[in-house]
Amino acid sequence: MRSEEATARRKKIKPWVLIVLAVLAALLLLLLGFRLRGWLQQGQEKGLIALVNPWNGVLNSGFTPRPVELEGVQVDKRMRKPLQRLLQEARQAGFSPVLTAGYRSAEEQQALFDETVRGLLADGDLSENEAMALAAMRVGSPGSSEHELGLAVDFQEDEALFAWLKDNAWRFGFILRYPVGSESLTGRDADPGHYRYVGEAAAEQIHAMDATLEEYLSLFYGDSAQVIFE
Repeated sequence: MRSEEATARRKKIKPWVLIVLAVLAALLLLLLGFRLRGWLQQGQEKGLIALVNPWNGVLNSGFTPRPVELEGVQVDKRMRKPLQRLLQEARQAGFSPVLTAGYRSAEEQQALFDETVRGLLADGDLSENEAMALAAMRVGSPGSSEHELGLAVDFQEDEALFAWLKDNAWRFGFILRYPVGSESLTGRDADPGHYRYVGEAAAEQIHAMDATLEEYLSLFYGDSAQVIFE
């Protein structure tokens, strides 16, 4: 008797209800698929979010650069193709992006830092310690520059291009590394032309959060902002 009642109840279910339930189930599976893809992608890109700043040096980052040449500068080979796509789309949008800096060896970073200090001292208004502190904010002290990772590039100054990059670079895995107002977090002066490759998954999240790399790592990887790399 109970079996007959259950059968009767099932027969009363409207066909459109079954269709709605099927559609909802399909959408749920699709959503879970997208999330799984994002998690897998983020795991694969984990090594690209190595943190380098005045408090976490290149040697402590666990990242080993593999420099290759692109448009007159060297970049890590893992960001070469995304950077090519970024440059191509920027040009299609009517801009003329020029890369002015990419990977630097430890020796090149030391030379740039020393040159910047000498230039500041030549003005005659700063002590040596003050000049060194200011140079560290402007170009990064040796061992603390993202350029030593090969995952950062500088663009030639172009305000219109910078505005486009700020809105679009994340789609290719790049973030504006030193936005205005972030100096106390990053330890570096604001720089609208300095972009850092972190991979598409992290870049999308950082852009959506309007956060710095330090804030992102602290939120998802703990207060120390340390990430262990394979």
